[in-house]
Amino acid sequence: MIFLHDKKNNLKDEYEDGNINNIGINEKEYGLKNDNNNYLSSINSNQIWLNKTFKKYYFNYFSNIIIPEKIHLREFGFRQFDGKVIRHLSFINSGELYAYLLKLSPSDIYCSSSVYGNPKESMDKKEWLGSELIFDIDGKDLELDCSIKHNYTKCFQCNFINKGVLKRCGNCNGSKLSVIDIPCKNCIFFLKKEVIKLMKFLTKDFGICSKDISIYFSGNNGFHIHVNDVNYYSLLSIERSEISSYIMGKGFKLESLGIKADKEKKFTIISKNKQFLDIGWRERISKSIKFNLSSIKNNNNDGLIKHIEKLENIWNCSFQQIVLNTLQDLSVRIDPVVTMDIHRIFRLNGTINSKSGLVKIVCKNIDEFNPFIDACFYEKLKVDIYSKVDITVFFKGRRYEINTGLNHIPEYVAVYLISKGLANINIKET
Repeated sequence: MIFLHDKKNNLKDEYEDGNINNIGINEKEYGLKNDNNNYLSSINSNQIWLNKTFKKYYFNYFSNIIIPEKIHLREFGFRQFDGKVIRHLSFINSGELYAYLLKLSPSDIYCSSSVYGNPKESMDKKEWLGSELIFDIDGKDLELDCSIKHNYTKCFQCNFINKGVLKRCGNCNGSKLSVIDIPCKNCIFFLKKEVIKLMKFLTKDFGICSKDISIYFSGNNGFHIHVNDVNYYSLLSIERSEISSYIMGKGFKLESLGIKADKEKKFTIISKNKQFLDIGWRERISKSIKFNLSSIKNNNNDGLIKHIEKLENIWNCSFQQIVLNTLQDLSVRIDPVVTMDIHRIFRLNGTINSKSGLVKIVCKNIDEFNPFIDACFYEKLKVDIYSKVDITVFFKGRRYEINTGLNHIPEYVAVYLISKGLANINIKET
């Protein structure tokens, strides 16, 4: 998920809560004077060093970039290290893109999921021809308990970095805050779980061939799933929204299970058609809670009531709540706005996410994928950084204990911490 278009066609992006340009520094931690010169100096040094490091990645690993089909019909966009956004660009081939990329050396590179007759024109003149079907699974939408412990909260009023997820800054009591995601092993596990659930929906319920589905680590704290089946290219926003709603389990009713309840919560059978009940959501929920109309004794409403009472005793809640809990567990937590927006531009596959320094990379084996190994392409050479916090991170199979203040660490760890806004590069490195 990258840019949204509002009614005035302005740009909003996912970096409003943590843009590289908003990297702060708590001067008290380093014994620096609290003045604008020191603050701006740290920002500029970070930008210069990251610019150099990102450029080195593209020079060495341009082959990682997956050039989309019909590149000449795609819209491209770039975010520069000073925060400026350039979009409505088009390239004839990968060579032209490579030359432009090395010349501009952007912090982020985006490409449209849609193809246009006139990709360089404004939105109303682009002539939309179709779009891939894309899903976004983001860690923040999972609301995991562990994230409260290992994430950080940045205050925009005093630039203080608070440990944990807070509603008020612990330093100045300010309320203008943003969360800095530091996904852990548990976070990645549950993100993968959502991806696997989505794959089952796409292949089983929608009949999409697995070879037409690509899974990408987003480069930060989530996954993008791209469907390249041409049968879905022409779908408009409302149709894509309906697909999202189905996958999220919205609108599911008890009647879908072949039963209904009256005002007194008495259940009656309305359908015993096995073919009707053994598909889609009906099959998922029935199998999960072991609800089987065909097994009901006497095959009547009295048998149904006894069957439901048995389930309620096992689950220790009402049948309606059993179904609701199961629905929530089996549904996929995707961002529906991303899927329905046919004019959105996404991070180009194989490029760096400036919010983490990691790469949006294809996951050939979702079970074995480890972003802190597979999406990290920087060198082992060590550099000096000033960390704003005490933090433990795992990269390349190693554990790194970072202390507040000066640290001598591998480049790949430094890129991550600086991109997250948790550290500043030692100016000598620039």
